[in-house]
Amino acid sequence: MIEGQWRAARALIGWSQTELAETIGVSVLTIKRLESGGRIVSEEMRTRAKAALEAAGVEFTNGDAPGVRLRRDPKGADEISRQIEALEHKISRIPRPAEPSPEAGMNLMRKAVAENDLRELRNRRSRNKTKRPPK
Repeated sequence: MIEGQWRAARALIGWSQTELAETIGVSVLTIKRLESGGRIVSEEMRTRAKAALEAAGVEFTNGDAPGVRLRRDPKGADEISRQIEALEHKISRIPRPAEPSPEAGMNLMRKAVAENDLRELRNRRSRNKTKRPPK
């Protein structure tokens, strides 16, 4: 792999060098060396970095035109829309707290987690709709 692929892969999913380093359990300096083509980075670190980036949705392209692209999500936009509708329904059924209580606090937490999941699904659906189908 060429150095530019590492930087492009990381940028494609919006990760900083710190985020990639934390994900694979190495220092930021190791990521800097990796991206600059440093030969002091072990093959194991390269493999771990590649696996983490691929798990996050990056596909490395090689051959005549080395590069990176987002892997097409196996779940189509229609399936994601169904998941969004189910989650919206779940959120609407979480009762509003009438007064402070441990149960009310748990409901607020459940709602916040569900709303975060909903945001992630909407983002995934948006990315999926903008991707071109593979040739």
